[in-house]
Amino acid sequence: MTLTPPPKLIPRRALAGAVLPLLGLAPRPAEAARVFRFDHTQGRLEFIARHLMVLTSTGQFSRFACELVLDPDRPETARVAVQVETASIAHAYPGAADLLRSPAYFDAERWPMARFSGRAKPGGRIEAFELAGPLEMRGVTQPVTMQAKLSGRRRDPATGAEIVACTARGEISRSAFGMTADTLATADRVQLAVSVSLVIG
Repeated sequence: MTLTPPPKLIPRRALAGAVLPLLGLAPRPAEAARVFRFDHTQGRLEFIARHLMVLTSTGQFSRFACELVLDPDRPETARVAVQVETASIAHAYPGAADLLRSPAYFDAERWPMARFSGRAKPGGRIEAFELAGPLEMRGVTQPVTMQAKLSGRRRDPATGAEIVACTARGEISRSAFGMTADTLATADRVQLAVSVSLVIG
């Protein structure tokens, strides 16, 4: 199977120039929407499932790419496109990754890519906004809403670089995408969590 490589990252200096005014770190005149690209080398894309009503397990995708278009003056115009390689599942439980790649779950051989395209809902702000749109997985498309925010500005004590956290969380029904195996042991609702650290200076 040939995997599609993620988009090339923009240079760190260009990323800093784009994110600085977004966070109010440098005065600049209003500009058009900016494009931020990041992938698995800069963050995590996880899914959290509940088992037997008392246990949870967390897996992640080790290959994904995301493009976020955002105007800091008009967050309600934000949009995002995410592409995930479904075969890139990593999981701590022995045999779980292979099971999740199988036809009973992500069916990675038949459907190697999952895609989400979201647009911001009205009323959001830079610190917290919703991205809603279709999630395509296993040949099925369902609407999903992600709660996104940019926060947690800090300075890396080792490098002195300034970093901002970009996070998004949502929830899907796995049965809505045809994943109906193990319904007695595993809950239908699955949490999605994205966390990315952007170096801004």
